[in-house]
Order: sequence, then structure tokens, then C-alpha cells
Amino acid sequence: METINLVYIDDIPDIDLSRYLDNLQQYYTSNGLAFEYYEIPFDNQKDYSSLLKDIRVQTANIIIIDSRLFENKTATGGKFSGEEFKFVLQKFYPYIEVIVVTQNESDPELNMVSKYVKNSSQTGVSYYAEVMPKYLDSAIEKIKQYRILAKKVNENDSWESVLKEKVLGTLSGTQAYDELTKDDIDTLISAFREIRKSING
Repeated sequence: METINLVYIDDIPDIDLSRYLDNLQQYYTSNGLAFEYYEIPFDNQKDYSSLLKDIRVQTANIIIIDSRLFENKTATGGKFSGEEFKFVLQKFYPYIEVIVVTQNESDPELNMVSKYVKNSSQTGVSYYAEVMPKYLDSAIEKIKQYRILAKKVNENDSWESVLKEKVLGTLSGTQAYDELTKDDIDTLISAFREIRKSING
């Protein structure tokens, strides 16, 4: 049975989303999968680097992150969105699938899911049980492909051992995190904003 490590990061966790994720095995219909679920309540007095160094983040397969996580004025290390943090995260851990929960409309192409808004017709848990599976399905398929790739790399004796170790470390999330300077972060965020601006026309 394959295990998927799933991490939810939020400064004020959505109770309904937490309940859904905590009982994902119950709601998820795909066979042959087991979920290890971790919730990280983010402390806005800390900065992005504390998350990048967190072993639960490094070894995650799927991360669900709130779009407004770093928009609190007390957050250190600059003010930017969950989408922008996703961009930074994937510089270090390109094989982690990131789903952003947003106050705005869903955007499947960008892995952005609308946050539940209370109404009388549907509970929050049932809402997430309805909308999340397609995002999770897509992420899980990519993770399976990464694992097949890792197996092929591991079995290929023609790879140089140091390069093989680096590639496998990146795929498994055990590759050491190299510190980014503030200038590096600013450059990455600036690039992200330019890309988003061109996409939005």
C-alpha cells in the first residue's frame, strides 16, 4: 500500500478542512492508498524559513496551504501570499505538490481551491469532500510518477553515485535545505509576480 504524506499549513486552521483531511481515508475512494496527515498551525512571529526547515514540510508529498498565510502584518520575513510561498517552496522541493486554499475563485490549473463559505445548503466538511478529490487525484498521480522515476534512477547503475544521491534526496525530500538570502527571496517573488502579471494580461 502506498503512503501519501499530507501537510496542512495555516495560521488559523479551517476547522472543516482540518476535519476532512484528518478523516481523508474515510472520504477518499481510491484503493491502495494510506494517508499520513500532519497539521502545522503557523506562528506569524516566524518566517518562511522555519517552514522550509520543518521535517514535516520537507518529507511531505502534498502540502495544502492558506493563501493569506503570510499576509498578516506581524509575519516576519516580508509580506507575501501563499501562492508566492508555493513558488519559493518548489525551488527547494520541486516534487512536493502544493494546493493553495484561497478566498478567491478556484483555479484547477494553478491548484487553487476556494475556501468554504458558510451557507445553509452544505456543511464545510461535505464541501471539501466534494471539491478536494480532483485536486488530490491530480497530485497523487504526479507523486506516483515521481516514485516510478526514483525507482528507475535508483536501479540505474550508469548514474554517478553523487548525482544519484542528490536526485533521490530531492525526490524524497531529504536533500539539505540551502539557505536563501533576502535578495534571493525578493528575486523569486519578483519573478513570480511578473509571471502572474503576464498570465493575467
